Amino acid sequence: MPTAFRDLRDYLDRLTREIGDSAVRKIDGADWNLEIGCITELMAEQTGPVLLFDNIPGYPNGYRVVSNYMGTVAACAVAMGLPADTSGIDIVRHWKDLSGRLESIPPREVTDGPVLENVQEGADVDLMAFPAPQWHQEDGGRYIGTACMVITQDPDTGWVNIGTYRGCVQGKDRLSSWMLGSRHGKAIAEKYWKRGQACPIAVVVGSDPTLATAAAMPAPPGISEYDLAGGLRGEPVEVLRAPGTDLPIPAHAEIVIEGEMPPVEVESVHEGPFGEWTGYYTHDGPETVIRIQRILHRNDPIILGAPPMIPTFTPGDQAVPLYSASVTWDHLEASGVQGVRGVWAYGRQMMMVISIDQRIEGQAMQALLAAAGRTRVGGVDRYFVVVDDDIDITDLNHVLWAMCTRADPAESIHVIQSVTSAIDPRLSPRKRENDDYSMGIMLINACKPFAWKDEFPVSNRFDDTYRAEIRRRWKSVLEA
Repeated sequence: MPTAFRDLRDYLDRLTREIGDSAVRKIDGADWNLEIGCITELMAEQTGPVLLFDNIPGYPNGYRVVSNYMGTVAACAVAMGLPADTSGIDIVRHWKDLSGRLESIPPREVTDGPVLENVQEGADVDLMAFPAPQWHQEDGGRYIGTACMVITQDPDTGWVNIGTYRGCVQGKDRLSSWMLGSRHGKAIAEKYWKRGQACPIAVVVGSDPTLATAAAMPAPPGISEYDLAGGLRGEPVEVLRAPGTDLPIPAHAEIVIEGEMPPVEVESVHEGPFGEWTGYYTHDGPETVIRIQRILHRNDPIILGAPPMIPTFTPGDQAVPLYSASVTWDHLEASGVQGVRGVWAYGRQMMMVISIDQRIEGQAMQALLAAAGRTRVGGVDRYFVVVDDDIDITDLNHVLWAMCTRADPAESIHVIQSVTSAIDPRLSPRKRENDDYSMGIMLINACKPFAWKDEFPVSNRFDDTYRAEIRRRWKSVLEA
């Protein structure tokens, strides 16, 4: 069963209890201006621990920043309420099974919570009071919103939507936001704008991993991410009504920025550039601005940061890829693909790898086509690879070995047309001008040829049983 976290602090404490003191590394004295961002990047490349930055120059002690918060498979396991030593594939399998029986649990409204410990209003509003980092060298500003929850409410139906959109500090009382046109938050805002009204909005900076993950999940229209988070947690999310907008906000949030968002034609600001999750700068220009009316925050507030960086091809940074892998696995089975043994994502889902037990001719291509048929709106899905079930798809070396030895480029690789996203660096300037998002995707069959798979040369790798025995007998040597 899922294990509910009270808040971000509870998650950090549980990581320490279940993994050990090394799970959360405390760093004192790093500057908000690039140092925090660079340290985060270096540690993420090593699949390092959660980073907790404190004593940030120019800010009170206790005003902290957390990054790399689900950067290891062990951290993802704890976030899902599983034992820390759960394997990556078993986490995906758990998430897939949980999603299949997930029941929405609406939030529970309360009248008080830690987020109300401090309230800035009117002339006292000061977004600069928080150590929002400049994450990359060429960023156009300080991004306080990288793992944030942006809350809006449909004026017609009352549907509460939560999304994750980047947010840049534009002054004491202004925060910019870039919402892709396909996002629900943008659609809700446009309803207000058509009525000549600014859109009420609340931005949550600092929440537990279940809430942060639910905010990034593509819930169907009319379904609140609060309900999904409740289902993942196994109990309702506690919310309270924001003092000005009356929007439901997490009672245990670290920081909530409350205000209104007028249409770009009424007020805008130059937003970006920002180093996005593809590892490139692809967008900047006039975007929406949030007029901040109120800031609520806890004592010793924590900014939760998930700065995009060049995608790693290690198991790290797997919060969203693990979810995407589980959804793809579900989709494959729903499409009638037999013998699926696992799905894994690399490079922030830009490469999806599927493991199958080959039973019939054509099964590998069926799996590829089915997976490609689930490409995400706004995603940059690029490569789909299918391998035999003797390949450890959580190890990129094994995947590359299969691609290099079992795929014949003349007959095993297929390119088909699909669509991509505005953040795709491969879109040409001409395509951008014409709103043309067409892009090819590659299907790679790296399975043994079915017709003679039983005659395929035998691998020289030790079998899993003997490897496990050696790991157990020689643990002190292998894990030193």
